[in-house]
Amino acid sequence: MAGEVKSAAQATEIAASFLKKYYFFLRPISALREDTTWIVKIDVGALQEEIAEIKIDALTADIAGYTFPK
Repeated sequence: MAGEVKSAAQATEIAASFLKKYYFFLRPISALREDTTWIVKIDVGALQEEIAEIKIDALTADIAGYTFPK
């Protein structure tokens, strides 16, 4: 995806699209912008809460980093 990410909904959509490669269950928890980075937290645990955190560059819409639950 190219272009600036202007809303939490847009950031959540990008994060969910990325996570669909690895998980079948996705429940958005939060999306927060800090400077030029969106931090999106999504529950990926089907039976118990397991939070994945995705960092998205707000200017380019690139995935800047991620943390998956263990």
